Amino acid sequence: MFELQQVTLLVATVGAGLVAGLCYTFASFLMSALDRLGAPDAIRAMQAINARILRSGAMLVWFGTALVGALAAALAEHTAVAVTAAALYVVGAIVVTGRGNVPLNEQLDRVNPDGPDAEQAWRRYRRLWGRWNTLRTAACVLATGGFAAAL
Repeated sequence: MFELQQVTLLVATVGAGLVAGLCYTFASFLMSALDRLGAPDAIRAMQAINARILRSGAMLVWFGTALVGALAAALAEHTAVAVTAAALYVVGAIVVTGRGNVPLNEQLDRVNPDGPDAEQAWRRYRRLWGRWNTLRTAACVLATGGFAAAL
């Protein structure tokens, strides 16, 4: 039978991996696909994605992994590895997203896709948002590996 520490580490590994995969999806092809639509349609699409993700099961995984990861770190035999993984996840998925990506999403929500500044707004958003997303993707990938190593 599985022990609680194994279960929490397994759930944290899967959760961090799912979030890493979601972030990687944006980094590897989704944002460049939006670029091909042109600024007005890219802005509309990203506004729709941002509105939808907030009301999806992704939020349960996103925040639930932080809680389960902290519990896993507290219970783990390989404490240093699990604590490092939990810290990487919280910093990458929660802090970076909250301080970097979310404010940019909120700014983009106020942009009129058909307005005269749409092209410039999209280019700025895309550049800055991509940097933050790369950072959180790397942190979540490392967290996934850390949780798996602690398991």
